[in-house]
Amino acid sequence: MTEVRALDATDLAALVTLQPHCFDPPWSEAMLRARLEHPRGLNLGIFSGEALAGFVLTSCLLDEAQVLQIGVDPRQRRSGLAHRLLQRALDDLAGAGVARVMLEVRESNLPAMGLYLKLGFVEDGRRAGYYPTTAGHEAAVLMSVRLASVAAASLKG
Repeated sequence: MTEVRALDATDLAALVTLQPHCFDPPWSEAMLRARLEHPRGLNLGIFSGEALAGFVLTSCLLDEAQVLQIGVDPRQRRSGLAHRLLQRALDDLAGAGVARVMLEVRESNLPAMGLYLKLGFVEDGRRAGYYPTTAGHEAAVLMSVRLASVAAASLKG
């Protein structure tokens, strides 16, 4: 059984443990603590029992939000956890008056882009050479979704 809920300071140790399995380079403990304490953020975790299985960290300003990171334990990927987590974040952000959500994703991360497209995100552009790789650099794909369109689509479905 999984549960999605807001992350708080008591979840910091679990986030510090999981985050390096999702991102290279990982954020420091201080950066993660600051994100959890930031007043203009929505930070959610998906828990399998007591274990943190995934997280989404966002930053909000006025009627826009940015997905800073979304990660799922590599052993639990491709099981719908990221979809459930991001859908909940979009619902919560819409309920808080956010009209548009933006994110960046590596152009090679096709599973993530597929998820974002499925949730109504569209490509807005690219930043060439944004992400470092072992072979050089790769582009960041800039994507966004208007939450009114997501709400309308979910009402039809």
